[in-house]
Amino acid sequence: MSTGSLPFAYNDFHGGLNTYSAPYLLEDNESRDLQNVQGTTAGAIVKRTGLVTFASPAVTFKSLFPLESTGSPFLIGTGGTSIYSVSAGGSVTDIHGAATLTNNLPWSFVSGPVISGQGPLYGMDGTDTPLQWTGSGNVASWTATDSGGAVPNGKYSIYWQNQVFVAGVGSTPSRVYWSAIADPTGWNPANLKGAGFMDFDPNDGQPITGIGVAGPYVLVGKARKLWVITSPANATARLISNNVGIVSHRSIAAGPEGTFFLNEDRGVFLTNGSKVTPISDKIIPTLNQVDGLRNIAAGVEYNGHYYLSVSLKGTNNDTILDYDSLLGTWWKHNIGSNQFAIWHPTGSSPSLYSAKATSAIVDQCFVPSVYTDNGSPMTWFWRGPWQSPTFYRRRRFPTPWFRKRLRQVRLEGFGTVDFSIAKDFAGLETLIRANCLANVSGGTYGAVDGTVYGAADGTLYGSPSVTRARFFSLGVANAFSLVFSATSNTPDTVLEYTMMLTDRKDMVTT
Repeated sequence: MSTGSLPFAYNDFHGGLNTYSAPYLLEDNESRDLQNVQGTTAGAIVKRTGLVTFASPAVTFKSLFPLESTGSPFLIGTGGTSIYSVSAGGSVTDIHGAATLTNNLPWSFVSGPVISGQGPLYGMDGTDTPLQWTGSGNVASWTATDSGGAVPNGKYSIYWQNQVFVAGVGSTPSRVYWSAIADPTGWNPANLKGAGFMDFDPNDGQPITGIGVAGPYVLVGKARKLWVITSPANATARLISNNVGIVSHRSIAAGPEGTFFLNEDRGVFLTNGSKVTPISDKIIPTLNQVDGLRNIAAGVEYNGHYYLSVSLKGTNNDTILDYDSLLGTWWKHNIGSNQFAIWHPTGSSPSLYSAKATSAIVDQCFVPSVYTDNGSPMTWFWRGPWQSPTFYRRRRFPTPWFRKRLRQVRLEGFGTVDFSIAKDFAGLETLIRANCLANVSGGTYGAVDGTVYGAADGTLYGSPSVTRARFFSLGVANAFSLVFSATSNTPDTVLEYTMMLTDRKDMVTT
């Protein structure tokens, strides 16, 4: 360490993305911009795991649903004017038969009991004839079997507590219907088998925009209102909010923490069926980029994360905003999905699948030990907050008006990591060294003889995988932002960096 320079160590990155706060209000562990990285409970940043192509259908799927109640498990996809089944081996079969489908309308599916040769798959899109599938052959019409009943043709459907719930019917936009108990073909309330319906503020001018599950209740959302159906048998409901609602049916996802959904203005909320809590305020500027396409956002809760796929470029869903429930922080990935499906193709372990929004591919997502996307190297980056620390009078102050000399940066991690630096709010950073953590013969600081920070015998912190790098004479500025990135097919991790700074002179501000 140079004489007079003082170290400032940063070994916690789990604060995630913050695009809301002013530059100097970001915490040291937050990022002003990031892509394809996630935090860990130990504080490091790691490159996310990748995508594997599971199936390549003839068209881009607009819908994806996991069907596991047939003899063999299937993924069900819709795209163009067809419905497809995807086997556990990734084989795609067109099963639309004689059914007529409107081009590229999203479908909503449920899995329910087999009744009178119909099911277990039941689906609708609010426009075309509702369809059902037995697991073999082609789809056929989903018809009511009870006297005087008719299947309501809505945009949204869920299966909960042994009943099908449907909303989004064009002629009754404020109504939720539910089927007879254990019978997706029974829809006449007069038959006293549990079928019924309920209207939710039918004169407020707001159609129902989504239905889901919140705890033991059915969640019903309009653009600016939220209810739960507490008892279908008695057609009773409770208002949760009169100013917070749901903008996208597919954004609704239930998890251990509660039910997530996307709002039309503030962002993502979490509800337990009694109250609503905003959880995305730190990324509001990012969500504001979605503008008029929030209604196509798709979400899923999987493995402790709420993944919300949105459109930031104005056409298709092209980005995943990732809320880590354990850390309570947000991350961003450059992949998009029209709909997710948690599926058990073989065995008992679930995997996450996605209908890629930008091409005709069904992905298996975030596959362990895979660090490419569909076989191609992945680009990741983490842009740190604007740092301006000083030990003026031996106390740590953020003093952006004092110019400082950055004499040295030390970095610890492993994998492929490029190191760059930005100064004084520059729009672009400057690359200092590419692949700076490459371990050549144990000499992690560029020496090849193993004499720097341990030889190539594994003595460095007891692990030969953790390497160090250091960089000298990085210039003078009021504020610095360190940037780590790479385009690679390797598992990459940044554990810690230390800035060695020297105040040019106390109270010098130019």
